Amino acid sequence: MSQILFPVMTEDAQATGVVVTWFFQDGEQVEVGDLIAEIAMDKVDREIKAEHSGVLKVLVPEEEAVAQGTVIGRIE
Repeated sequence: MSQILFPVMTEDAQATGVVVTWFFQDGEQVEVGDLIAEIAMDKVDREIKAEHSGVLKVLVPEEEAVAQGTVIGRIE
């Protein structure tokens, strides 16, 4: 199992961001290198790719505010 973290994108510990889009549904199979999510923070968008193959478990829904470093999903 591997965790998918909302990356630290600023030095402001109180800063939050959102998952703009999940490109796979909860429970779908993902492969290494698949584009799985797009996140945004302070008008900066960033893509997250799968670092492992497995089944995606979405923990944070789209458009919900989260702190940097938060686990937003897992690949099991």
